[in-house]
Amino acid sequence: MKNKDRIKGFVLAFMAGLLWGATSPIAQFLFQHKGVVSSWLVPYRLLAAGILLLIYAIFKKMNIVEMWKDKSDGIRLVAFAICGMMGMQYSFFSAVQEMNAGTATIFQYLNPAMLIIYFAIIYRVRPKKKEIIAVLCSLAGIFLVATHGNLRELTISPLGIILGLILALTTCCYGVIPMPLLKKFQAEAVCAWAMIIGGIVLTLAIRPWRFPVDIDWQVVVAFFSIVILGTILPFCFYLASLKSIGSVYAGLLSAVEPVAATIIAAVFLGTTFTPIDVVGFALVLSTMFILNIGSM
Repeated sequence: MKNKDRIKGFVLAFMAGLLWGATSPIAQFLFQHKGVVSSWLVPYRLLAAGILLLIYAIFKKMNIVEMWKDKSDGIRLVAFAICGMMGMQYSFFSAVQEMNAGTATIFQYLNPAMLIIYFAIIYRVRPKKKEIIAVLCSLAGIFLVATHGNLRELTISPLGIILGLILALTTCCYGVIPMPLLKKFQAEAVCAWAMIIGGIVLTLAIRPWRFPVDIDWQVVVAFFSIVILGTILPFCFYLASLKSIGSVYAGLLSAVEPVAATIIAAVFLGTTFTPIDVVGFALVLSTMFILNIGSM
């Protein structure tokens, strides 16, 4: 029975990564072929996904108001919603719009290197050898993707690099800020509120209705695919996998996300990647395995 549960956990974590990976090429399709912009897509996506996830939490009879009873928990939840959830989602889709699905996704995996550098500088925590190797691999990978080895020629626009770095930073916030909340409350309820709050703040800030979008059946299908297949389902799959295989294996298996994004973008959208891009992607992804040596 335990073996079946573990196999199920492996499959669920892998499926979560595949579905997350499919999200960015779908968004890229909307940006390239439907005139959609991230400033229109992200606020509505956050609100729709948040409301659906909150309904799911209510259906599962979770306590959805408990985290608002303590002021410090409420402040942390709002901080997570704005700096983590909203910040990561907006910078991610903006990076996809500026670059492409595969490259934007790989920037997201710079966050372990950023955290290592942060703790080394701020808290004077001396990094371990494997952490130093991981940081060097991340930097080398992004260097290859951004320049193809030629310092005089950027293959990514300066705006794309800035958005990619902001994405890595907000991904750190997404992973660090809510940890005390996730230890006390159900993850579904926390993330539902974060999505709703982030969606409301972003909607008020950028007023997405100002961006004209010709809504047809393809836009509707793509939008709800991003909301359901790219948000609700992988989130639930990943949480379920944590219970049977733990965070280390779940994290490693879900790292198929950038691979899936790259392949889907190449096959269905005609996005081209050079061999040196693939080497860069592999170097960044290798950090996941390097950092988990000895943890499995």
